[in-house]
Amino acid sequence: MSPTLNRWLGRCLLLLLGMVFALLQPVLGVAVYAQGGTANQATVKEILDGTQVFIQEQQAKVNDVARQRQRVRTGDARTELTFPNGAVARLSKNSSLSIGSCARLQRGALLVNGAANSCTATIVAGVRGTTYVLEVDESGKQEIKVLEGEVVVRRVATPDPAEDKPKQFNLPSNPPTITPPRQAEPLEAKPAESKPVIRSESSETVLKAGERLEVDVQGVLGIVQKLSQGEFERLLKGNLFDGFASQLPGIESIRSSFQNLFPGASFPIPNIPTPNIPIPRLPF
Repeated sequence: MSPTLNRWLGRCLLLLLGMVFALLQPVLGVAVYAQGGTANQATVKEILDGTQVFIQEQQAKVNDVARQRQRVRTGDARTELTFPNGAVARLSKNSSLSIGSCARLQRGALLVNGAANSCTATIVAGVRGTTYVLEVDESGKQEIKVLEGEVVVRRVATPDPAEDKPKQFNLPSNPPTITPPRQAEPLEAKPAESKPVIRSESSETVLKAGERLEVDVQGVLGIVQKLSQGEFERLLKGNLFDGFASQLPGIESIRSSFQNLFPGASFPIPNIPTPNIPIPRLPF
């Protein structure tokens, strides 16, 4: 075989390989997204305000690891967890979180910073590297607030009957009536049970930075609403940010999001040392 023919065949092979890679790239991207979004192990990095942080009802300390199907619970304390892919989670007081394919919040408030999916008994929040807050109150109502990036919220078709719900979790016999949207409350406050969610007809929605979504106890998605500057600032000054020794890896992205949403407003978090942990960003 002549050298010219060999070169021609080599170029054809390279071109063919490039075309195959281009065709497989979306599939590979989905695989990376699914892998990057898992939360099957979490390490305790910080404990604040007390010692009441537990893994499987055993008191936890810094550097303890919660593994697949184990539960992290806080009493009168807060904690920061890290996942193997570099994502960070923070739990407020009186919260309960199960470790698995997603970070499953049973009650309380959870901040996620990075590529970690979260869920409840009725919804899944899928991310591509972002920062958001998920809350579940004592009645089972949920709310998601996005500070930076995007979150895809999907209703679970068949809620897990084995899910450990709060004792007060009772499904209503009749759907809630439609009323005007409520004003968002500070993070520390519990959503009032007398304020029903304004329903949408969708089983999936995308939340962008500066947006929030309420979900009722049956997993019915509400209408996407805007966070006001005051609501955003209360989150940044609240117990999922205040007092932690190190700053979130994605704090500059949150700062940029805040300043884009509210031009001229002063970002309420002072500059403090940021850990040298790259926040994972997925390829789409």
